[in-house]
Amino acid sequence: MAKRTTREPEDLRRRLVQAMAGARPRSPEALWQFVRTVYGLAVPRRAVCPGHAAPMEYLVRAVLEPGRDLVVWASRGGAKTELGSLATHLDAILRPGCQTRILGGSLDQSEKMYEYLLRKWDGAFAGYLAREPTARRTELVNGSIIEVLTQSPRSVRGQRVHRLKCDEVDEFGPEVWRAAQFVTQSAPGLRPSGGKRGRKAPRGAWRGEPCAWIPAQLEVFSTMHRPFGPMARLVDHLTQNESCAPEGTPSGRDVPSRKPQLLKWCLWEVLEPCPPERSCSRCPLWSDCEGRARGADGYFPIDDAIAQHARASREAWEAEMLCLRPRGEGLVFAEFNPASHVAPVGFDASLPLYRAIDFGYANPFVCLWVQVKSDCGSRTADGACSWAPLPGGPRGSAGGERQSPDLDLSHVQARVLAEYVERERPIAEHAHAMASRDPGPVLATYGDPAGWQRSDITGTGPCQELAALGIRVRTPRAGILEGVEMLRRLVKPRPGREPGLVIDPSCRWLVQALQEYHWEGAADGRRSERPAKDGPDHPIDALRYLLTGLFLKRDKVRERRW
Repeated sequence: MAKRTTREPEDLRRRLVQAMAGARPRSPEALWQFVRTVYGLAVPRRAVCPGHAAPMEYLVRAVLEPGRDLVVWASRGGAKTELGSLATHLDAILRPGCQTRILGGSLDQSEKMYEYLLRKWDGAFAGYLAREPTARRTELVNGSIIEVLTQSPRSVRGQRVHRLKCDEVDEFGPEVWRAAQFVTQSAPGLRPSGGKRGRKAPRGAWRGEPCAWIPAQLEVFSTMHRPFGPMARLVDHLTQNESCAPEGTPSGRDVPSRKPQLLKWCLWEVLEPCPPERSCSRCPLWSDCEGRARGADGYFPIDDAIAQHARASREAWEAEMLCLRPRGEGLVFAEFNPASHVAPVGFDASLPLYRAIDFGYANPFVCLWVQVKSDCGSRTADGACSWAPLPGGPRGSAGGERQSPDLDLSHVQARVLAEYVERERPIAEHAHAMASRDPGPVLATYGDPAGWQRSDITGTGPCQELAALGIRVRTPRAGILEGVEMLRRLVKPRPGREPGLVIDPSCRWLVQALQEYHWEGAADGRRSERPAKDGPDHPIDALRYLLTGLFLKRDKVRERRW
């Protein structure tokens, strides 16, 4: 009797596998029941935090409603890798000829999802294998193939597959992540009767529509532990209501043209239900939980969560387990807060108006329109404050770059009205665009001193070309850290007073730059004393040219007549 009882679950699994292959589940409930019975996984299906999704929501989207890219932002231990392997396994069975690639932030991460997948071919599913799986490749008799890619552009480029699973995207290199955007491609599957190399599909194989169309789908799984990393940028991109999918749907094909869907869950969505005998008032998790665990239906042990909470820093706990945005470790403007620094800014005719420019061609050409409100006292003809540095400020540094003088900017407010960001345009076109967008008379334009350098081809530089078009550019001679320090003082919170920096919501490039501008080496823990030059620096540079031009001594500002 005992032996028969042991075999019954396996027989039931085998029958369910055959039934699953013959008729795919049509509802989330049917899918959940199948996964629980066959794989032994009770996937949590209850979201307990506002705006969050249950882990089962991912499985429903990936398996029952394919064709839309998915971005999963989940906690450590949130079953991201396990669920990704489960969806890969079901795709390979349900969609003959489905081509799937697994790409992790490292080869170890890729192999981790693949290892989870290999375990699923034991028992009732073994008959679907065309041959014994290798360390990085699995082939099925129905033509589906699953393969592991290495974290390199050469490995990713040239791939054309239906599915790409990107695990821990926050560890991806920029070149690999760019290449991954072009890997997936919709294409027909294989006929259900066709086996690999003449072999027939197993009995009970999928009997769907011949040559069924398999829509492309890219899936991203990651925590967000880098405040300026790929995952943070991706989430920002999706939450700004920008469409990431191409317009148009192929005729006769059910391929949705929509932006990726963001699915987010944290510890509370995967935590085991908290029993009534546990006291909330004595629980170390109460300040974060606030009773959410009572409604959870997950698997993560409460005692393990308490132990991790005790040994982790507050910053790590919030980022890794609660899925809150990482704090500003390594950020230059850690105190910048869009809630207080971003607000509608209208042109005020009583305040001076300036342009701030950072030159570029392959890199973006940036122009900001800024008004400055100040109680500094006397001003020069162009509206700049005429004060000198206050005594006691640092006058130099070991590296030869002057530090920012000890200026009192507590009564200064910079208001950024608009921005202009373009690449690969001639200076004349930039000049015309700037002039057409001026909201009022511009008192002065500040830019990069490098703009005076003459090109070997044209014999002129950007400053000379703008001067010939009627725009004279002032170029302050100041180090990077001087301007950065001035901007940091404006960003610093002022309780009970107006902020020192206010940016109109239309200046999205500048707002993003202030949130991502970081010190060199901050991503890998080897932070230097200089900001990184990797993208967010361009609008920051424009703003610091303006600040150093206005608030440093006038003999540091260079102007040439043309």
